[in-house]
Amino acid sequence: MKKILIVITTLLFLGAGVSTAQEFAKVGTAGAQFLKIGVGSRGIAMGEAYDAVCNDASAIFWNPAGLAFVKNSSALFAHANWIADIKYDAAAYAYNLGMYGVVGVSFAYLNSGDMEETTVEMQEGTGNYFNTSNLMFGVSYARRLTDRFSIGGNMKYVEEKLAGEKATAWGVDMGILYYTGFKSLRLGMSIRNFGPELQFAGTYKDYDNGKWVIDPTTHKPQEKEYLPYHMPMTFKISLAYDLIEKENQFLTLAADLAHPNDNVERLNFGAELKLMKLLAIRIGYTGLIGVMKREDVETENADTPQEVTYKIQNYTQNLGAGVGLMLNMKGIGQFNLDYAYTDFGVLDWAHRMSVTFNF
Repeated sequence: MKKILIVITTLLFLGAGVSTAQEFAKVGTAGAQFLKIGVGSRGIAMGEAYDAVCNDASAIFWNPAGLAFVKNSSALFAHANWIADIKYDAAAYAYNLGMYGVVGVSFAYLNSGDMEETTVEMQEGTGNYFNTSNLMFGVSYARRLTDRFSIGGNMKYVEEKLAGEKATAWGVDMGILYYTGFKSLRLGMSIRNFGPELQFAGTYKDYDNGKWVIDPTTHKPQEKEYLPYHMPMTFKISLAYDLIEKENQFLTLAADLAHPNDNVERLNFGAELKLMKLLAIRIGYTGLIGVMKREDVETENADTPQEVTYKIQNYTQNLGAGVGLMLNMKGIGQFNLDYAYTDFGVLDWAHRMSVTFNF
C-alpha cells in the first residue's frame, strides 16, 4: 500500500513539473481554457478549494479520486452564465460497481455566441459573424484501495472550434484522496489536463498592418501552418478538515495550492457551513501568488540599472460565495440545488447553478 502511494504521488509531481520560484506568468501559452472553468456550484462557492472535499459526480471535474466515495449513483447538471455572455454547460454521472470501483461519464460544452468580424479597414464590423465553441467527453474510474485511500482518473476527448477551424486532442486527469487518520483531516492531490498539444489543421494567411504578408518566392500571400499549443495542465495539493461535526451544524474548511502551466501559483481557501441538514452557506477566496516579471530600470547617478520586481495583482477571480439547498427525498435519495457567484473584479460577476442527485 505504501509503495503504491509513493509511486502515484511521484508521478503526480513529475507530471506537473511543480516550480515554486516562477518569475513570470506564462499567460497565453495554453489553449482549451474552458477546461479550467470549475463545474459544480458547491466547489465554485468555496473558492475552488474543493479537491479534498468532493465526493459525488462533481469529483470528475475536480479530483476523480473523490468518485470512490459515491455510495450508489450520482448525477450532476451544471450551467454557467460566463463572462461576455458566454454559456457553459456540463453534466456527469457516476455509478458504484461495488468491489470493482466506481465508473463515470462526463460532458462539457462552451459556446461564445455569434461575434461580428472586424478588420483593420472595417473596425465597426464587416457584417460577417463567427463563433467559438469547446467540447469535452470523458470516461472515469475510481477505487478505494483502503478505507482511507482512493485513486481515480479520467480519459477525455477535447475539441476546440474557432471560425470554422478545429483542433482535437485527448487528455488525462489523475488524483488521489487520503484520509490521514487525524480526525477528519484529508489530503488530496490531482493533475488535470495532461496530454499532447492541440493544433488547428490547415494553413492561414498572415497580415501585417492590415495587409497580406507576401512570400518573396511566389509573390503571393504567405501561408503558414498553425502552431501547436499546450493543454492547460494544472497540479493541485489540497487539504480539508471538518471543524464542527454536530447533528444540525457541520463546518468544513478547505485550502489548496494550484500550479498551472500557464500562470503563477494560486492559493484557494473555502468554507462551508451546513445547517439543519437543509441549508448550506459557502464562501471562498482565490488569490494568485508569486512574481509576474522583473524589469531593469535605469536610475540617476547609478552605473548599473536597478532591478525592480512587480508583484502579482489578481484583477480577475477572487471572492466567491453561494448557497445550497439539500433535500432528502424518502425512497429516492438526496437532491441538492446549489448557486454560486464569483467576483471577477473589472469584469462582470459570473453566476452558476448546479443540481446534484445522489440516489
